[in-house]
Amino acid sequence: MKKNPFLISGYISPDYFCDRENETETVTEAVRNIRHLTIFSPRRIGKTGLIKHVFHIAKQQKYFIPVYTDILATSTLREFTECFGKSVLTTLAKNEPALRKIVKSLSSIRPKISIDPISGEPSVGFTVSNEREAAASLEIVFRYLQEQKSHFALAIDEFQQIAAYPEKHVEAVLRTHIQNTTNVSMIFSGSRKHILTGIFSTPDRPFYNSTQVMEIGKIPLDVYKAFILEKFTGNGLKIEESATDYLLELTSAHTFYVQYICNRLFSEQGKTDREAVDRMLIKIITENEAVYASYINLLTPLQFRILRAIALNNGIQNPTSSEFISSYGLGAASSVSLAVKSLTDKEFITTIDSKYVLNDLFFNSWLKYKGSYV
Repeated sequence: MKKNPFLISGYISPDYFCDRENETETVTEAVRNIRHLTIFSPRRIGKTGLIKHVFHIAKQQKYFIPVYTDILATSTLREFTECFGKSVLTTLAKNEPALRKIVKSLSSIRPKISIDPISGEPSVGFTVSNEREAAASLEIVFRYLQEQKSHFALAIDEFQQIAAYPEKHVEAVLRTHIQNTTNVSMIFSGSRKHILTGIFSTPDRPFYNSTQVMEIGKIPLDVYKAFILEKFTGNGLKIEESATDYLLELTSAHTFYVQYICNRLFSEQGKTDREAVDRMLIKIITENEAVYASYINLLTPLQFRILRAIALNNGIQNPTSSEFISSYGLGAASSVSLAVKSLTDKEFITTIDSKYVLNDLFFNSWLKYKGSYV
């Protein structure tokens, strides 16, 4: 069977990556000139794929040594230190001499060597037991980086997580280490724009005005259309241009949802027309119906009515407007405002192109499909 060219997660090579040429150049140019960079975007638009694409090219061209860390699952400075330290040391342990050097030089943090069960490559990590030990270990890792002759790009994905750590000095600690490490370019990325902008644009916070800022938007329609057509036809499958236009309209050209529907359509190995797109969308939202129904139990009646109203309108610019409130019988504007804030905090909704929209486009489609019956 032909390899499916529409990736839903992960990164393989430029052959499976659509566009982002300008963004790739921006990130690469910032890193090569040792400028720190903050990247934010709505969820599943493709910021992580962009970073890994840049890092793939960097490895081929040997521009710099890339280190990628995802801290979404961390909740304390201790967990951050272990996660970040493992990413850095595993990258540096590229051969046996380098591995021995790490073990000898960093004996104070007791590095532990293991073999990755998937790649078969050595993995180097360490364990810290408390906040004091975490801070000391983090300092050692940054100092070791500074001692290297190479130029590093350190990407910390979902960086907004540090704002929720119980330790209130994490930003100051990281900022100090980064300032003292002159051969490192930092890439901070995340999907919660209001938290990230708070970290980097609030005058009394350590990272204030310390990075170049870049927002990742959607891939242009004509570019994405050409990519989809080429991947289908290049693999001997038929897809009508009108079906591609329709698919991009249904998904609002949101990367994850375009890729997911295309992945499913490609796997059927048949002809794709508008009816096939509709059938696949209904199949997907029906498969996830139990999940969507469970969402309702997490919401108050007002929150759910607002969510459904936003879905039925394919987004709304001003959910507290009298017209919107009266059309859906939502009650007092103050109550709606609080409910919208709660839905945003719970990541049910976000703002894209100045409109409040559902984070999960398939959930949005399910609400529209069900109409007034949920």
